[in-house]
Amino acid sequence: LHTLDFFYFQTALYLYSPHPQKNHVMPDNQTSPSSRDWLLLASGSTYKFTLTGFYLVALVAILKNHGYSLNQLSWIHLIGGIEAAKVLFAALMERRPAGRFGRFRGWLLAATLGLSAVFGLMACTDITQNFPLLLTCCVLLSAMSAVYGCAMLGLSCIVLPHRERGFGGVIQTMAARGGKMIGGALVLWLYQEYGQTAAAGFMLAFSLLMLLQLLCYREPESPTAQGGLTALAARLVSFWRRPETGWRWLVLLFAVAAPYAFAAATFVPKLADLGFSPKQTGGILAVGIPVACLIVTPLSGWFSRNYPRRKLVFLLYALQLPLLVSMTAIDALARVHPWLPPAQIIALSLSYTLLLPVILALVMDKSDRATAALDSSLQFSVVLLGSYAAGFAALRLAKAVGYADAYWMAVGLAVLAGGLLYACRDLFDSDEP
Repeated sequence: LHTLDFFYFQTALYLYSPHPQKNHVMPDNQTSPSSRDWLLLASGSTYKFTLTGFYLVALVAILKNHGYSLNQLSWIHLIGGIEAAKVLFAALMERRPAGRFGRFRGWLLAATLGLSAVFGLMACTDITQNFPLLLTCCVLLSAMSAVYGCAMLGLSCIVLPHRERGFGGVIQTMAARGGKMIGGALVLWLYQEYGQTAAAGFMLAFSLLMLLQLLCYREPESPTAQGGLTALAARLVSFWRRPETGWRWLVLLFAVAAPYAFAAATFVPKLADLGFSPKQTGGILAVGIPVACLIVTPLSGWFSRNYPRRKLVFLLYALQLPLLVSMTAIDALARVHPWLPPAQIIALSLSYTLLLPVILALVMDKSDRATAALDSSLQFSVVLLGSYAAGFAALRLAKAVGYADAYWMAVGLAVLAGGLLYACRDLFDSDEP
């Protein structure tokens, strides 16, 4: 769940960040995007978020319904950590000379073709009965999805002139929520009503439609970004050696989303254990949470305008703590009323939604104007790596000691992360008004 929101905010940061070396690519008098450009950006972005919803919600729910243990499901989260390598994929794309298919269209075609092959295999074979084959498919899904997401983001940046990026951000927001509903809720509805083959077949059909659209699309010309791989590698190291970052910032980024990620990894299997059907699980996680988040997101903007970031980050972290503590009593609350656990999950997700824009702002503070896209991608990759590692550990711990004790570990992680925030408060003191 967390990676979808991080991908959206990283997209927003990339769209609105300055790119000094590329200003000549998107001058103010650039021709407005054509209808084909807008159609591809809308459908392509929706497809990307559909992939994320499918992997983190639908696939986990399907496997849980087939009797997979929490230890087995934990590998799905660990493999999803491939998404954290997107900073390397993006850098390679920017520095690879444009070929006959363009700078980004070729990557999109290759990724979509690979995804179509995986979904075709899922539609024709019961991979739930072959764990090694399932893990292989998960590796391919994660890798191809990361490549596709990076290429779509790069295409957005060369197609959209500065004056159109606001509307581009609107498209990304709609795509994030719509894709999550399609990949999570709709796929699980198809699975429960018509079976696993229908669910995988739908994803295959969607992939083939995207492939057809890409084959008919012609990417506008754009120059390759300057700077070689040596300079890139040097920046990946030197970023952490600056006084305003350092190893403390690296550790803090790794830990900042871990408490919520730890709890979120258990949402799908816990709802299944509480008796919720896959269709109900999809409705809660892929419809209920996005709708609720859309309602409270403006409140986060109000907080950001009226409170300094250092105070706000502690306030919102403190808000998460009692909600995480309440998760330890989820079984008792389920006996009081069966829909109290979903309410807990939604409330915890809302607290995280309020915190996420603050994390975005802190990442922007640490990103140099000349390398904003690379710096932000690097920092978000660290956050994603910590999130997926937390999800892997959460499911294995829940299997070993039970959900309640696993949630107490999430509480401990929140206290530890809060302590890290306090210890590192001087890293963002200088940015306070």
